[in-house]
Parts: sequence; structure tokens; C-alpha cells
Amino acid sequence: MRLEMLDFADALDQVRARLITIAQAHTATYVPAYTNGVQAMPISYGHYLMAFADSFARDSARIREAYARINLSPMGTAVLANSSWSINRERLAQLLGFDGLIVNSLDAGQISTYDIPIEATSIASSTAIRVGALMQDVHTQYHQTRPWLLLASGKTYTSSAMPQKANPGIIQNTRAKASDVVASAQASLWRAHNVTPGMIDYKNTWSPGSAKTFVHGVEMLQQLADVLDSLRIDPARALDELESEWTTSMELAETLQRTHAIPFRVGHHFASDVVVYAKERNIRPKDFPYAEAVRIYREAGKKYDIKDQRLPLTEKEFRRALSPAEMVLTRTGTGGPQPQEVARMVAAAKDTLAKDRAWSAEARQRLLTAEAALNAAFEGVKSLP
Repeated sequence: MRLEMLDFADALDQVRARLITIAQAHTATYVPAYTNGVQAMPISYGHYLMAFADSFARDSARIREAYARINLSPMGTAVLANSSWSINRERLAQLLGFDGLIVNSLDAGQISTYDIPIEATSIASSTAIRVGALMQDVHTQYHQTRPWLLLASGKTYTSSAMPQKANPGIIQNTRAKASDVVASAQASLWRAHNVTPGMIDYKNTWSPGSAKTFVHGVEMLQQLADVLDSLRIDPARALDELESEWTTSMELAETLQRTHAIPFRVGHHFASDVVVYAKERNIRPKDFPYAEAVRIYREAGKKYDIKDQRLPLTEKEFRRALSPAEMVLTRTGTGGPQPQEVARMVAAAKDTLAKDRAWSAEARQRLLTAEAALNAAFEGVKSLP
């Protein structure tokens, strides 16, 4: 399990590296973000990818934390109560590359087999769920006739019946493999459920099914890395998608409040009426008639009994408030989509990734060193007269 966890950690770090690299190149590529499946606000593609990179960084932290508990030796307990033979458990743990002991012999032999595999496989399962979410977002692009995010040529396959279709096979395969990870991880949970301590044959949660969790997980992450390497984004098309919808209407209301102290309820009502008027007439935000905005604001002012019912925004200010790029640039605070903040998060993520890779390399080297020491010890025994 230990080596399989480290293999998974390394594959995860490879994915994080790709996400960070792509994010760094797209701090000023503006794309729609969605809530409830509907365009909500503009962000940058770099901001979007860093959300997943940071999420996967938490999985790397979980692996480190879990490994500290998993890399404790249960060996030498003679099932549950130790032996009359003088077995040096500490020396045995050292030779097998463990960092310490599961001290209580009953825990080591009968109880730890419940929670150790469950904790380990749950990390892979959690990763797989977010891999699936990421792939679903990419996959939905293929619902459009003019996607802004596609796989590179050669990474799709043509339908045998419908020649116009370029099917995103590697995305589908990654989603399927993520489901395999979740399914195999559940084997540990269900085998341990409602089983009496001491029934070792039934609560052996590291079963053939669950033992494939990290193998499937590495395959999933390798497939995800292939998808990331193959993604091609069209910034102009992404911006056009934003400018086809009214995702900046909240910024219109906020601008009125922020720059002219107009109560948000008034600005919200005004922005909402602008959107209704535009959608009824199929008007894009950048084409909205300024004269109509003036009229609609006057009507909103009457409803809320505002003394000055003139729209306080000039036409230039009105257009700027409806610009997706301007909306991203006006965001403030830690963790926002503004380019300079995404660049800061990228730099921080690189530092964290370097530390995680160093930890994995050190953990793997300790196991190799222990294996060499164990082999040397055996050779020493063989040479005894």
C-alpha cells in the first residue's frame, strides 16, 4: 500500500504541475464561470484551473498526513497478544521501512485493519470525484456548436456512423476511470462495515477489489494529464461567450453603489430591468442602447422614490461596467480572479508543489534504504555457520 500511495502522490503532483503551468499562461484569458449550470460571473481560465490545483494540493497534504499513520508497523504481534518469543518489534519495523509501531498489539492485529485502508482509499476516492467534476466541465463544451475549449486534433475519434462527430474519447475514459477509483475505494468501506473484531478474513479491507484503488487512481491521473496536455483554448471565443450573456449585470449594480452611493436594491432593480429588456430583444451587453439605460434607470428611480433620477454613469462608464474583462480587473481581495492575484497564487502553488515532491522522493528513498538494509541483514544470516 505504501508504494502504491507514493505512486498516486507522484501522479497527482504531475497533474498539479500541468494545471499550474496552464494557469500561469491564462491569467488574462476570460471565461464564464457557472452556478446551477448557468453563466454566473466572468473569471480567468487561470483562476479556474488554480481552484482545482489548490484542491488537489489538499489531497497531497492528506496523503502526507495519512502516510504518517499508515507507515506504522503492525508486525510481530502474533495475531493480537504478542508472543512468548522475544520478537523485537522496533527492529522489525526498522527493517521493513516503517517509521514506528502501532503500539497496542490488539489494535495492530485486529483493529487497524479497519481504518487504515479506509483512510487511504478515501483520499483517492475524493480526488476521483473532483477529477470527474473537472472532466464534466470540459465535456460539456462538446455540447456547443462553437466551443471555446477543445481537445487538440488527433485526440478525438470519428464516429463510425456520423462523420461530423469528433468524439472526446480521452475525456470519457478519464471519467470512467474516476468511477472505477470511487467504486474500488468503496470495497474497503463495505468489507469493514458491521464485522466483529477478530473476523480477520471478513474485515480484511485491503481486498483484491480495494487493492486496485491506487492502481486505478494512477491510471486516472495519467489520463487526466493527457487531457490537460491536449486542451486548446480559444480566448476570443471564450470572451464572445461571455459577451453573449449578461454575466456582468451584478457589476453594473455594484458600480452604481461603489462610485455613486446608489443603494444596491435600486442598482439591482435597474440592472435586472436592463437584462429583461435586452433578452426580449436579443441585445448583447456591448450593444445595449445607452438611451434605453437612461430611461430604465429613471423608471427604477421613480419606483424607489429617488430624488435624482438621472443615470449617474456616463456612456463610457456604463460600457465599462458591462465589460467582462473590466469586471475581472475590478475584483479585489485574496484569492480573486484578478491577474496579479492569480499570478501570486501560481507562485505559491509552485512552492507547495516542490515541497510535496521532495517529501514523496524522501519517503520513497527511505523504503528503498530499508529494503537494502533488510537484504543485507538476510545475507548476514545466510553467512552464519
